[in-house]
Amino acid sequence: MMGGIDVILFDLDNTLYHPASGLLEAGDETITRFISERLNIPWERANEMRVRTWREYGATARGLEIECGIPQRQFFAGSIEQVCVEEYIRPHPELRAMLQSLPQRLYVFTNAPCVYAARTLQALGIADLISGVFDIETTGGLPKPECGCYDQVLEAMGVPAGRIALLEDTEANLTPAAARGMVTIKVGPPPPTDHHLYLEDLLDLPKLLSAHA
Repeated sequence: MMGGIDVILFDLDNTLYHPASGLLEAGDETITRFISERLNIPWERANEMRVRTWREYGATARGLEIECGIPQRQFFAGSIEQVCVEEYIRPHPELRAMLQSLPQRLYVFTNAPCVYAARTLQALGIADLISGVFDIETTGGLPKPECGCYDQVLEAMGVPAGRIALLEDTEANLTPAAARGMVTIKVGPPPPTDHHLYLEDLLDLPKLLSAHA
Protein backbone atom coordinates (compact mmCIF):
# COMPACT_ATOMS: atom_id res chain seq x y z
CA MET A 1 0.00 0.00 0.00
CA MET A 2 2.78 2.42 0.88
CA GLY A 3 5.49 1.27 -1.46
CA GLY A 4 7.13 4.06 -3.37
CA ILE A 5 6.55 6.87 -0.88
CA ASP A 6 8.97 9.65 -1.89
CA VAL A 7 7.74 12.50 0.32
CA ILE A 8 6.39 12.73 3.85
CA LEU A 9 4.36 15.78 4.84
CA PHE A 10 4.10 16.37 8.57
CA ASP A 11 1.54 18.56 10.25
CA LEU A 12 3.22 20.66 12.94
CA ASP A 13 1.16 21.31 16.06
CA ASN A 14 0.40 18.22 18.16
CA THR A 15 1.97 16.03 15.45
CA LEU A 16 5.71 16.72 15.49
CA TYR A 17 5.54 17.48 19.21
CA HIS A 18 3.41 15.88 21.93
CA PRO A 19 0.15 17.61 22.91
CA ALA A 20 1.23 17.49 26.56
CA SER A 21 3.83 20.20 25.86
CA GLY A 22 1.22 22.91 26.36
CA LEU A 23 2.38 24.90 23.33
CA LEU A 24 -0.95 24.71 21.51
CA GLU A 25 -2.83 25.88 24.60
CA ALA A 26 -0.42 28.80 24.96
CA GLY A 27 -1.09 29.71 21.35
CA ASP A 28 -4.84 29.51 21.89
CA GLU A 29 -4.55 31.87 24.85
CA THR A 30 -2.67 34.48 22.84
CA ILE A 31 -5.22 34.18 20.03
CA THR A 32 -8.12 34.70 22.44
CA ARG A 33 -6.35 37.72 23.91
CA PHE A 34 -5.80 39.18 20.45
CA ILE A 35 -9.48 38.75 19.53
CA SER A 36 -10.64 40.22 22.83
CA GLU A 37 -8.43 43.29 22.52
CA ARG A 38 -8.85 43.81 18.76
CA LEU A 39 -12.65 43.51 18.78
CA ASN A 40 -13.10 44.91 22.28
CA ILE A 41 -15.17 41.97 23.47
CA PRO A 42 -15.07 39.94 26.72
CA TRP A 43 -12.59 37.09 27.04
CA GLU A 44 -15.29 34.40 27.10
CA ARG A 45 -16.88 35.69 23.90
CA ALA A 46 -13.49 36.01 22.26
CA ASN A 47 -12.65 32.41 23.17
CA GLU A 48 -15.95 31.19 21.74
CA MET A 49 -15.17 33.07 18.53
CA ARG A 50 -11.70 31.52 18.35
CA VAL A 51 -13.12 28.01 18.59
CA ARG A 52 -16.02 28.64 16.22
CA THR A 53 -13.90 30.22 13.49
CA TRP A 54 -11.35 27.41 13.78
CA ARG A 55 -14.09 24.82 13.32
CA GLU A 56 -15.90 26.65 10.52
CA TYR A 57 -12.91 27.85 8.50
CA GLY A 58 -10.12 25.43 9.41
CA ALA A 59 -8.11 28.27 10.97
CA THR A 60 -9.09 31.22 13.15
CA ALA A 61 -6.91 33.45 11.00
CA ARG A 62 -9.05 32.65 7.97
CA GLY A 63 -12.28 33.16 9.90
CA LEU A 64 -11.25 36.56 11.26
CA GLU A 65 -10.11 37.62 7.80
CA ILE A 66 -13.47 36.70 6.27
CA GLU A 67 -15.75 37.87 9.06
CA CYS A 68 -13.87 40.86 10.46
CA GLY A 69 -11.52 41.94 7.69
CA ILE A 70 -8.44 41.41 9.85
CA PRO A 71 -5.42 40.66 7.63
CA GLN A 72 -3.88 37.32 8.50
CA ARG A 73 -0.40 38.82 8.80
CA GLN A 74 -1.66 41.26 11.46
CA PHE A 75 -3.36 38.41 13.26
CA PHE A 76 -0.24 36.22 13.32
CA ALA A 77 2.06 39.05 14.39
CA GLY A 78 -0.29 40.01 17.21
CA SER A 79 -1.03 36.53 18.50
CA ILE A 80 0.73 33.23 17.84
CA GLU A 81 4.08 34.78 16.95
CA GLN A 82 4.14 36.31 20.44
CA VAL A 83 4.35 32.87 22.08
CA CYS A 84 7.75 31.94 23.46
CA VAL A 85 7.95 28.53 21.80
CA GLU A 86 11.16 27.64 23.63
CA GLU A 87 9.32 27.66 26.98
CA TYR A 88 7.30 24.64 25.85
CA ILE A 89 9.43 22.79 23.31
CA ARG A 90 12.85 21.24 23.87
CA PRO A 91 15.15 19.38 21.47
CA HIS A 92 13.91 15.83 20.90
CA PRO A 93 16.86 13.53 20.12
CA GLU A 94 14.67 10.45 19.58
CA LEU A 95 12.51 12.31 17.08
CA ARG A 96 15.59 13.58 15.29
CA ALA A 97 17.08 10.09 15.06
CA MET A 98 13.82 8.68 13.72
CA LEU A 99 13.52 11.38 11.06
CA GLN A 100 17.16 10.90 10.07
CA SER A 101 16.48 7.21 9.48
CA LEU A 102 13.80 7.91 6.87
CA PRO A 103 14.90 7.84 3.22
CA GLN A 104 12.03 10.11 2.09
CA ARG A 105 12.15 13.87 1.69
CA LEU A 106 10.51 15.51 4.68
CA TYR A 107 8.30 18.59 4.61
CA VAL A 108 5.95 20.37 6.99
CA PHE A 109 2.39 21.29 5.96
CA THR A 110 0.78 23.51 8.60
CA ASN A 111 -1.96 26.06 9.19
CA ALA A 112 0.51 28.03 11.30
CA PRO A 113 2.55 30.96 9.91
CA CYS A 114 6.13 30.52 8.74
CA VAL A 115 7.77 32.38 11.65
CA TYR A 116 6.07 30.21 14.26
CA ALA A 117 6.75 27.02 12.28
CA ALA A 118 10.44 27.84 11.90
CA ARG A 119 10.85 28.57 15.61
CA THR A 120 9.08 25.35 16.57
CA LEU A 121 11.21 23.20 14.26
CA GLN A 122 14.33 24.90 15.59
CA ALA A 123 13.25 24.31 19.19
CA LEU A 124 12.70 20.62 18.43
CA GLY A 125 16.20 20.43 16.96
CA ILE A 126 15.01 19.13 13.58
CA ALA A 127 14.87 22.24 11.38
CA ASP A 128 17.83 21.11 9.25
CA LEU A 129 16.09 17.81 8.43
CA ILE A 130 13.04 19.49 6.88
CA SER A 131 13.34 20.23 3.16
CA GLY A 132 10.63 22.89 3.20
CA VAL A 133 7.56 24.26 4.95
CA PHE A 134 4.14 24.78 3.38
CA ASP A 135 2.51 27.19 5.82
CA ILE A 136 -0.76 29.09 5.63
CA GLU A 137 0.99 32.09 4.13
CA THR A 138 2.63 30.12 1.31
CA THR A 139 -0.83 28.80 0.39
CA GLY A 140 -2.22 32.33 0.12
CA GLY A 141 -4.10 32.20 3.40
CA LEU A 142 -5.93 28.96 2.60
CA PRO A 143 -5.86 26.57 5.58
CA LYS A 144 -6.40 22.85 5.74
CA PRO A 145 -8.96 21.37 5.15
CA GLU A 146 -9.76 23.79 2.28
CA CYS A 147 -9.13 21.83 -0.89
CA GLY A 148 -7.18 24.60 -2.62
CA CYS A 149 -4.20 24.41 -0.28
CA TYR A 150 -3.70 20.68 -0.97
CA ASP A 151 -3.75 21.35 -4.70
CA GLN A 152 -1.16 24.10 -4.27
CA VAL A 153 1.13 21.79 -2.28
CA LEU A 154 0.79 19.01 -4.85
CA GLU A 155 1.60 21.43 -7.67
CA ALA A 156 4.62 22.80 -5.81
CA MET A 157 5.91 19.31 -5.02
CA GLY A 158 5.57 18.02 -8.55
CA VAL A 159 5.19 14.53 -7.11
CA PRO A 160 2.23 12.21 -7.77
CA ALA A 161 -0.17 12.23 -4.83
CA GLY A 162 0.18 8.47 -4.38
CA ARG A 163 3.87 8.90 -3.57
CA ILE A 164 3.18 11.36 -0.74
CA ALA A 165 2.20 10.52 2.85
CA LEU A 166 0.48 13.10 5.07
CA LEU A 167 0.63 12.76 8.85
CA GLU A 168 -1.93 14.70 10.89
CA ASP A 169 -3.38 14.78 14.39
CA THR A 170 -6.64 16.25 13.01
CA GLU A 171 -8.59 13.66 11.04
CA ALA A 172 -10.65 16.24 9.13
CA ASN A 173 -7.45 17.53 7.55
CA LEU A 174 -6.66 14.07 6.16
CA THR A 175 -9.88 13.70 4.17
CA PRO A 176 -9.02 16.05 1.25
CA ALA A 177 -5.54 14.49 1.05
CA ALA A 178 -7.00 10.99 0.84
CA ALA A 179 -9.42 12.16 -1.86
CA ARG A 180 -6.42 13.26 -3.92
CA GLY A 181 -4.73 9.90 -3.54
CA MET A 182 -2.22 10.66 -0.79
CA VAL A 183 -1.42 8.07 1.85
CA THR A 184 -2.99 9.45 5.03
CA ILE A 185 -1.87 8.69 8.58
CA LYS A 186 -3.67 9.82 11.72
CA VAL A 187 -1.20 10.56 14.53
CA GLY A 188 -2.18 10.21 18.18
CA PRO A 189 -5.44 9.15 19.82
CA PRO A 190 -8.24 8.74 19.13
CA PRO A 191 -7.88 6.31 16.22
CA PRO A 192 -9.39 7.50 12.93
CA THR A 193 -13.02 6.79 12.11
CA ASP A 194 -12.29 6.72 8.37
CA HIS A 195 -9.92 4.54 6.35
CA HIS A 196 -6.68 6.26 7.35
CA LEU A 197 -3.68 4.50 8.79
CA TYR A 198 -3.13 5.07 12.50
CA LEU A 199 0.03 5.85 14.42
CA GLU A 200 -0.34 6.18 18.17
CA ASP A 201 3.30 7.24 18.63
CA LEU A 202 5.09 9.20 15.91
CA LEU A 203 8.37 7.47 16.75
CA ASP A 204 6.86 4.24 15.37
CA LEU A 205 6.60 5.73 11.87
CA PRO A 206 9.45 3.65 10.36
CA LYS A 207 7.72 0.47 11.53
CA LEU A 208 4.43 1.56 10.00
CA LEU A 209 6.08 2.43 6.71
CA SER A 210 7.85 -0.95 6.61
CA ALA A 211 4.67 -2.86 7.44
CA HIS A 212 2.77 -1.23 4.58
CA ALA A 213 5.56 -1.09 2.00
